[in-house]
Amino acid sequence: MLKGYIKLSLQLFFFMSIITLSSCDKENDSTPKIVIEPSQVNIEVELYSSKTLKAILDDVTLAPEEVIWSSKDTSIVSVDQNGYIHAHWAGETEVVATLINGDVSASCRITAYDKHSYKLRLNLKDKGASNFSLDRPLEFLSRKAIERRVNQNLSIDESDLPISQDYIKDVEKIGGKLVAKSKWLKTITVHIDDVTLLDKYTQLSFVKNVEKVWQGSKASEKSAKTVEVYEAATGQVSAKSNIDSAYYGEAWDNIKMNKGHALHELNYKGDGIDIAVIDGGFSNIKTNPSLSNISIKGAKSFIYEKPNVYEKPDRTDKAHGLWVTSCMATNIPGKYVGTAPEANYWLFATEDSSSEYRVEQDYWVAAMEYADSVGVDIVNTSLYYKHSGLQPFEYLWENLDGKTEKATCAANMAAEKGILIVCCAGNDNSWVGTPSDSPNILTVGSVGTSGLISDFSSFGMTVDGRIKPDIVSLGGYVRVIGESGFINHRFGTSFASPIICGLAACLWQANPHLSNKELMDIIKQSADRYSSPELPYGFGIPDMEKALQLIQ
Repeated sequence: MLKGYIKLSLQLFFFMSIITLSSCDKENDSTPKIVIEPSQVNIEVELYSSKTLKAILDDVTLAPEEVIWSSKDTSIVSVDQNGYIHAHWAGETEVVATLINGDVSASCRITAYDKHSYKLRLNLKDKGASNFSLDRPLEFLSRKAIERRVNQNLSIDESDLPISQDYIKDVEKIGGKLVAKSKWLKTITVHIDDVTLLDKYTQLSFVKNVEKVWQGSKASEKSAKTVEVYEAATGQVSAKSNIDSAYYGEAWDNIKMNKGHALHELNYKGDGIDIAVIDGGFSNIKTNPSLSNISIKGAKSFIYEKPNVYEKPDRTDKAHGLWVTSCMATNIPGKYVGTAPEANYWLFATEDSSSEYRVEQDYWVAAMEYADSVGVDIVNTSLYYKHSGLQPFEYLWENLDGKTEKATCAANMAAEKGILIVCCAGNDNSWVGTPSDSPNILTVGSVGTSGLISDFSSFGMTVDGRIKPDIVSLGGYVRVIGESGFINHRFGTSFASPIICGLAACLWQANPHLSNKELMDIIKQSADRYSSPELPYGFGIPDMEKALQLIQ
């Protein structure tokens, strides 16, 4: 019995020892463990869609300062220090939460799905082998475009050659639809419904990289084709007449600040000068009773979803192009006479008023290249780009340096081709956007009838230390022609710009041997602050009477 008792005691001791050892092991396992809730997330790629993750330690949610959040692929999903995640592109990745000491972490699987269509800008390494030759320029440039280069001693070079058709075909084989292309900047822009095509584009040997420049609902995409319209000039040259305030009618204030009548009195009204208006919609301009006698050489929409340049507006600002054009082209003595009533006009729509995406720069560049190819002399563009509807690709002041943004690069190139570009400064009382930051275009701010700066007019020093705007003109309480033919009043640098643009056309008519750069310099020299330029006026208000004396 004693042996049995001893045996039982030994067994009991052995059992208790195991329990004690097990308990000690548990107490020594002091490494903290964290988890992420939820552990898996499905999230839609949407501008305002986001979800919140929580890092939990021992059933306690950690504060933001106790954990570091990171994404393994920020092109798919980004995460901030509060655990908010936002999806940028379809795909799968992981978000990691790490304790502040860096020893322990947990991960969460993220699946981003997409219901959008996209427009992608393919930046090319080169333009490829061309089927065209610099010895045969009439195959890719109009005779008038060639004459402009000859008159200003400008050469036709490689930048004038189109992108290889083989490249275009290779892009189209992958899928998607061609939206725009630029021979100057070596880009191709495509519209896609399938986001997986992006990877296929990047695998093309001639593609340097791909940028997302637009997103929208697949349901709203119309898959439209750009419509091009050529029209015979219908303008009527005005007979010489006594030039006074009654002659200009409601447009007198638009003219007198810059002494535009000094040009018109000598019958310099823009005859023989081709002006392109790159803008928004030109609704009803063909049927407008006040604009029935203007000379329209052609019209073209570069906006993928909106092929009709004369589209009837569903928003008031879609008549913006009409208002802008009327400041120059209207020719009804006694009622309203614009600043260049005898010029020829090309109407190009690039502004998609339903959104604010970077693809509008691609449209703008395509329009500028087209303007060059048909022989346009002057471009008015009452547009500027500073805000993007596509996160995280907002515009940065540092990039508005006169040489970085696509529209600015195209403006610089167009200036090298002999085109004078007049652009509005903007209406948000801050630094100017693109292409108005270009050193090679005439950027126009706004003043009221008193000559004092308008409170909305944008201005500032560029990154490289230049003053913008270059000059100012009437932009406060400007008379324009409305859709029905009646005279309206508008405010904005959008209208100061065409007032100057039209007068520049008349000035060029007075001396067609000037280069675009000489013409721009003369306009600056005629301004009232030329000897001491200052913000927000730049060189100030130009004087066309003085400009005439300078060119003589």
